[in-house]
Amino acid sequence: MLSDPDVIVSDEQFVIHAPSNAVERILTDSLARSQWRTAMHRGFEVSDPVMRPGTTLNFVVGRFGVNFEYVQIVSQYLPGSSLTSRTTKGMFFVDTTYEWAEVQGGTRLRCHNRLRVPRNKRFMRWFVERGLQRQLRRDHRTLKHLLETGTQRYLAPSDLTGDEPRRETMQAAGD
Repeated sequence: MLSDPDVIVSDEQFVIHAPSNAVERILTDSLARSQWRTAMHRGFEVSDPVMRPGTTLNFVVGRFGVNFEYVQIVSQYLPGSSLTSRTTKGMFFVDTTYEWAEVQGGTRLRCHNRLRVPRNKRFMRWFVERGLQRQLRRDHRTLKHLLETGTQRYLAPSDLTGDEPRRETMQAAGD
């Protein structure tokens, strides 16, 4: 089968030595994403602190001295197994799916990306592909390190783990 010259596919799997609920929590905590997603540090805004269908993330990616605005929307969240999002604005359009499952000694995490390169930017494909691979490796190393050392900071309320902030604690404080 010939590959589509307009699509870059990246598929990476690795084991994180942490419980699956901790992995799920950091993946669904939109406010905590900037701790491990290196491209999401500037102009980062979210519509909802918890990633669920319809949640939008706005961020700026700087490459080669030029800033590109992106909008990413969560298209599907299956609790306990996967999170899918897609960009609707940006220099390139990316579909990303994270799937996780508990395994002996931790959690297997799979990240699948499909990046569409517009025809008028095909000349950049090689650089974009290498850049995407480098960025994802760096992001996943950081995510793995945060979860395995327990140094992640959860910022959105959730009851997936016993760590604060928790929804039940925030609801009790509001009563």
